[in-house]
Amino acid sequence: MKLQVTLIVVVLALIFSSVASPELSGKDKNDPDGAWVIENFEIKNVTVSEDAEGILLISGAYYYWSLFDVKSKTFYGAGGGTFKKGGNTVEFTVEFHTLKPELVGQRIMFLKKGGADNWRLTSSQGIYFDLKRMKEKGKSLLKGAWRITERERNDAMTPMPEGSRKTIKILTDTRFQWAAFNSETGEFFGTGGGTYTAEEGKYMEHIEFFSSDRSRVGLNLTFDYELTEEGKWKHSGLSSRGDKINEIWTKISDAD
Repeated sequence: MKLQVTLIVVVLALIFSSVASPELSGKDKNDPDGAWVIENFEIKNVTVSEDAEGILLISGAYYYWSLFDVKSKTFYGAGGGTFKKGGNTVEFTVEFHTLKPELVGQRIMFLKKGGADNWRLTSSQGIYFDLKRMKEKGKSLLKGAWRITERERNDAMTPMPEGSRKTIKILTDTRFQWAAFNSETGEFFGTGGGTYTAEEGKYMEHIEFFSSDRSRVGLNLTFDYELTEEGKWKHSGLSSRGDKINEIWTKISDAD
């Protein structure tokens, strides 16, 4: 009996250690993927309100940031591109930047300090900002970075070839941001974001900022969605302008 009890204890210990240990579970506690609050931001020649929010979304090799005020429906700026983390450094490659388009194409390296949920990033130029991970409930099957690859036009689905002109949407477990831009020329065409839910074939967005039309802030938009066996995201419904949309999005792998 003593031997049996000992074996049971050992087995339970192995089970719980495999669940709790990042090394055994394969989950990195310092995984940057998710939504982050930018706790301090200073932008030259840009005055923001006391209620302004800075949000950073990271998914795999892509990132977006946004600065906005929900109460006044004000959009201050946004940017994004590719992201790389290595050891105690992170690197942001700028593909669009609404406030400083001259940064497009530049790689900006930061030294990272902090734990799993709080980072301080400092550049060699002495620029720094603090990040705090947002607590997000649930796990979304749509989490990731997606590129629109097909869109219905004249009652037919039309492929959208990959190129420097792109529309990419990043989703964490509860937040989303889309942006349309040209990564070679730095041209910016629009962005918007907020929170979302995806349940039982229904995808709903709550818009918190919209670069081209502040009247869309506060809208709740509901779409039909489906994940195909090939991993494509079928997205259909009515846009914020009331136009019919039918789109297919393809998830971007870290290797892209």
